[in-house]
Amino acid sequence: MKKLASLKVTVVLLVAFLVLTFWGTLAQANAEAAGYPASIAVDRFFDSYFIWALGIVPLPAFKSIAILACVNLVASMVFRMPRGWKNTGLWLMHVALLVLLAGGVVGSEIKREYNGFEVIALNSAELPDSSGTAQKLKFYAADDSLGAEPANLDESVLLAGWPYYAHFRGDLPMSKDKVISMYKVYFDPLHFVPYAFMVLFLLGAVFHYVVKVRSARKGAVQVLALVAGLVAMVPANSQASAQPSTVWEGLKADSPVLVDSAVRPFDSFARGFLDDLSGRVTFKCGNVPYCERLEVRKLSAGNVVRLILNNPEEAKNLALFKVLRSDVLEALRLPADSRYVSYAELAPSRNLLELYASRDDSHPATSEMKRLYANVLQYETVKNGSAFSIVEESSSESVTVDENRLAAEVFYHKANFALIAFILAFIACLLASLNLIFRSRKLDVAANLACIATAGILAVLFALRTYVAARVPLSSLYEIVLLVAMLLMAFEAGAFIFCKRRTFSLMISVTFMAALLLFFAKFVLEPGDTFRPIPAVLNSSVFLTIHVFTIALGFAGMILSGVVAHVALLRASSERTPLDSLLYGTLVFGAVFTMLGTLLGGVWADFAWGRFWGFDPKECGALLVILWAMLLLHLRVGRLVDTHGFALLNCFNVIVTFLCWFGVNLLGVGLHSYGFQGGTAMWLAIFVAVDVLLIVLIERLVARRS
Repeated sequence: MKKLASLKVTVVLLVAFLVLTFWGTLAQANAEAAGYPASIAVDRFFDSYFIWALGIVPLPAFKSIAILACVNLVASMVFRMPRGWKNTGLWLMHVALLVLLAGGVVGSEIKREYNGFEVIALNSAELPDSSGTAQKLKFYAADDSLGAEPANLDESVLLAGWPYYAHFRGDLPMSKDKVISMYKVYFDPLHFVPYAFMVLFLLGAVFHYVVKVRSARKGAVQVLALVAGLVAMVPANSQASAQPSTVWEGLKADSPVLVDSAVRPFDSFARGFLDDLSGRVTFKCGNVPYCERLEVRKLSAGNVVRLILNNPEEAKNLALFKVLRSDVLEALRLPADSRYVSYAELAPSRNLLELYASRDDSHPATSEMKRLYANVLQYETVKNGSAFSIVEESSSESVTVDENRLAAEVFYHKANFALIAFILAFIACLLASLNLIFRSRKLDVAANLACIATAGILAVLFALRTYVAARVPLSSLYEIVLLVAMLLMAFEAGAFIFCKRRTFSLMISVTFMAALLLFFAKFVLEPGDTFRPIPAVLNSSVFLTIHVFTIALGFAGMILSGVVAHVALLRASSERTPLDSLLYGTLVFGAVFTMLGTLLGGVWADFAWGRFWGFDPKECGALLVILWAMLLLHLRVGRLVDTHGFALLNCFNVIVTFLCWFGVNLLGVGLHSYGFQGGTAMWLAIFVAVDVLLIVLIERLVARRS
């Protein structure tokens, strides 16, 4: 039994969890690519005891590894873990893990899912919003897709609470006089297990920090408090109903227009429109006669839209449509060497494009045809004046327009804060590199002032986005990348202000990573219209806001620990150094906040989707980061690696975080569709290859030196 308590066993189990989670995540993408639901892969890898490889070889699945992990935890608490009240926090955290693993396995065995359907027949003689007559609510087992055998449940389960949990999935209109209300009902007596884990684990972590860590270190860093400013602001009512106007000449950048029932500044609509078509927010003229008459080299997005509205015959010759595949150009009989084509060039092949776009397959060319056809339709709505309506002050309809907010939105796009922040971060990195050579106090101060300025610019960016969007701006990959960059620069600024002894070479790595993230946000992720409306579910819960902010803190900590590890590996030493302590501290920081952010995300998912955890690919991505951090911490605590090996493994923290943060988006699978971002595969592959090469070079340099 003592052998089962070994940290080596714990490490093996963590590796098994890592491999299985990674494998199961890819399997979900493969399942959907083959035309099957991702739930098949979830059942195979995470909701079973064995995976039958090749149909005959049994490999342990998630439940089997979880049971082995429970045995390892119990054995560890009996034979290995230290006693005494000062270790109570450590015990609470391990008990919490035992509750989660054991409760999860048992709960999955007794949990049952039902689909509920209620047909509401609307009485056409009454008002359209009449509730009509509802038929009896019927329930069917989740695997009874044909509704062949109703389950023996009563409508009272919707109000009963424990052990039944009901989640309303929305109304589905079937016809003008019939609506189906849909429910998902869970019989889940152990629904409380994740919450019990949260309470026990967080209590244990706080107790361990206060009693064990803080008491042993004078002047320890205070626990970060979540401020009230994180509470999501109530969205402003920007709904309007106005008659379309044909007076396009008077459109200004901040003119209010009605787009999809929301009032937006004309400039934002135009930027989003041109970005969809060409991937840019300005149009480079070339030899266009219209530009030659105006004596300009490029047109703004607003001028492009004005030209389409006022002079469609001239506008149709502008090469606005970007085509990403040569085979699409060939199929549509377009010039083979053209990256951009005009509406006039596309018009002869419009019917053919529509035919290709109607195909139901996953071929990349078909996807490009669908994208191109959608852009053609969007162009035509602008051309015929139906894409938006002008909100006029003289309108007799009820219109709510916040002119200050519209002006602030236009100013945000003109100010280009992300570009300014990138330039400042790059300057800070350059000055820090020069300071490593010249060791000048003036260079050090200048570099850190650039860091402070970068963090300040990003803080202004977030404040302005909060004002314009009337919510905390943490709902897209673009915003989260900017937040992580701001946290990295704030860390360096804090080190400059509060730390007497600093590692100057570390500043180069931190500022470089921040500059890299800002470059990625500005030139890869930034959409033309950065204030497009978000799905309602993302603007509905304070838990989502705190979840995103907290997990951004965790990812920033993991990235920072990876950066510190590169420097620590370069300065390899056989003894513990302040840099090794910083590496351990940033790793713990990243692990704790990633875990806390993931748990808060589970709370939000429980409210929004009716389940705390479902092994969705993005959830698996966060779990992979946590498992990787736990593996490294156990290797260090058990002295299974020396300081050099610990630094070497931590060098991969940035790669692991980026793969689980950006890489999961490339799969395009799961409920978190709002977070998907195309166009990142090449950049991610380049970064991973360069960083792996850098780690190898540093390792070889250290080997030669020793």
